[in-house]
Amino acid sequence: MRVCVIGGGLGGLAAARALVRAGHDVQVREAAPRAGGVIGSSRVDGFLREHAASSFLGGPAHGALALCQELGVDVVKAAAAAKRRWIFLDGKLRALPQSPLAFARSDLLTWRGKLDVLREPLRPGRTPGEDESVHAFAARRFGAEAARAIVAPFVTGVFAADAHDVSLEAGFPRLAAFDEAGGVVRGMLGSVVAAIRGSVGGRGPRTAEVKTRSGMWAPRAGVGALVDALAAELGDRVQRATRVEAIELSAEGSRVDGERFGAVVLAMPAQLATSLVPAGSELAIRLAAFTRAPAAQVYLGFRAGPETAAAADGFGFLVAQGEELRTLGVVFESTVWPERAPAGHVLLRCILGGARDPDAAGLLDEELVAIARRDIEHALGIGGEPVHASVVRWPRGIAQYRVGHKDRVREAVAAARPARVVLAGADYRGPGVNDLCVDADVVAAEVAQWRA
Repeated sequence: MRVCVIGGGLGGLAAARALVRAGHDVQVREAAPRAGGVIGSSRVDGFLREHAASSFLGGPAHGALALCQELGVDVVKAAAAAKRRWIFLDGKLRALPQSPLAFARSDLLTWRGKLDVLREPLRPGRTPGEDESVHAFAARRFGAEAARAIVAPFVTGVFAADAHDVSLEAGFPRLAAFDEAGGVVRGMLGSVVAAIRGSVGGRGPRTAEVKTRSGMWAPRAGVGALVDALAAELGDRVQRATRVEAIELSAEGSRVDGERFGAVVLAMPAQLATSLVPAGSELAIRLAAFTRAPAAQVYLGFRAGPETAAAADGFGFLVAQGEELRTLGVVFESTVWPERAPAGHVLLRCILGGARDPDAAGLLDEELVAIARRDIEHALGIGGEPVHASVVRWPRGIAQYRVGHKDRVREAVAAARPARVVLAGADYRGPGVNDLCVDADVVAAEVAQWRA
């Protein structure tokens, strides 16, 4: 079947590869002069900057790590020093506990808050099938303190959004499953027991294999190397600087700028895709329901010294809502990935904007740099002049999974299917690097039903 993939970001490229491997004749049309969408990597002043996603977990069988290995992309594992994480709460950095003893000693929660967390296995679950916000789930399961101090900052770290707005079922499906099954603690213990039984009985992956894939990974040259390798394998199937103007919907196969295809994969931001399909159509209406938040990253490079010692302790920190810092979070890039900074230097990545503070993404570069410098001086005590400062923007970078998201996806897929259109990309079934790689199988299965 001839298939047109509109959008050459990671989701579109991964889908195109899966379709080619299934035997289809595939064209990818990308409006930009380079493939990859928001994902890309660049080296400036000796510092490696990620334009969007910077890493991925190694677990999924068809995830990014497996794809890198298939494509021959050199990968590295996050440094052991990155295990420690911090929350900026009530005016100071507080360590996220990594053990029961550390939890007991932690100043992240009061004793009342800690007792609330310990009661989690006794709390009632929600009604199966009902969606709720991640904050509502966390407050119900762990108490208000833990919801604000621990859960909400991590939601910001993923979606740059307020935890009151993010869907539990769509944004954090594993937590939703644990909740329905009797609780997070019980669910996690059950997963561990099942993994042990499967390993002992020969029904699951060997412990050594799981350990090899576990943890956080990234291509040595940056995540941009993954999209570059995908585009290189697809070759001239990827048509860059080729903007699609219109899609005519038809049950016999839709037309892309007048050219008929057996199937069309819409792998671009949903709100942009609304301008391609007929105005007022059911598909246009459904696509308009998906939103993205603008964000900006400020990269700051410093010479390493006593003043930068705090940036060598862990992965980075997230900022709880209501704090005086405007930065949403800071990643200690050169601690997690030492090769991303020249020897004797430290690299910090500061994230601003998102749905929590969309106006920040529209500020001038010098304003963003000033905010980031002020915030890291306050949080980390790093007040010296940086040897590198730069800004990377995501005008439509972060897909927002609001409460009811899975219903909106079902409705949009139902509206697209009669015209042999498949929806792909970060707006629908997961925004992470692994999500986009795994989603390629979903796209290929959808197209396969029309092959006859």
